[in-house]
Amino acid sequence: MKKIFLLSLIFILFLLLIAGTVSAKGLKASIAEMPIYAENKDKGILVDLVKAIAEVSAIPIEICVVPFKRSVFYVTSGKTDFHLPLIKNPEIKEDTLDYDYAAETIFHVNFVLYSYKNMNIDINKIQLYKIETDSAHTDYFNFPVTGSSRIENSLKKANAARIDGFIFADNVCDAFIKKNNLKNIRRQLYKSFEVKIVLPKGGQGKETDNILTSAIKKLRETGRYAEIMGPIDYPYNDWQP
Repeated sequence: MKKIFLLSLIFILFLLLIAGTVSAKGLKASIAEMPIYAENKDKGILVDLVKAIAEVSAIPIEICVVPFKRSVFYVTSGKTDFHLPLIKNPEIKEDTLDYDYAAETIFHVNFVLYSYKNMNIDINKIQLYKIETDSAHTDYFNFPVTGSSRIENSLKKANAARIDGFIFADNVCDAFIKKNNLKNIRRQLYKSFEVKIVLPKGGQGKETDNILTSAIKKLRETGRYAEIMGPIDYPYNDWQP
């Protein structure tokens, strides 16, 4: 019994030592460079989120804002402790990825189907239609889609009935539709996806995940999380042009 107690005590001390090491050295975060989300290491909604996490966890977090692919590479290569954001792909098995998802979902993104206003597309039979999406997101669908390198062109084609539909994030597409007065488009929700923080593969980021989970929970409880993330985390709004 005494031996079991000593082993348990050693294990607890080991966990505390790991946590203490993380606290002492701090963490490194890479954030994908995007307007509104992260424009530089001092400006952006996700930058504000990481700073708030550092504050409530009392652990310093070094932030770098770089292009998306480089940011993901930084975490998979061990240069940073976590990357954000990444839309979770339900079509890909997690054990085949070269990174792990953190436990917390940081926000949601609404993928909307934009089609010609007189074309009533049945979402349940969407595989029968000619659909385009952003070329970086073609593997998010379990039916044939065509990749598009220009979101604006695809929306214009949907507006002119040159394609059956275009699916992508409403926070990207809606602004273009309003600015360019595309009146022949019909909007309908395709799916709301979870957006996650990415960690090193194989449980290497477990301690980081615990820190992030605890900090985000505290931010949610005080209402500060909603205050920071509210502008980008919202339910689908079924408005029409």
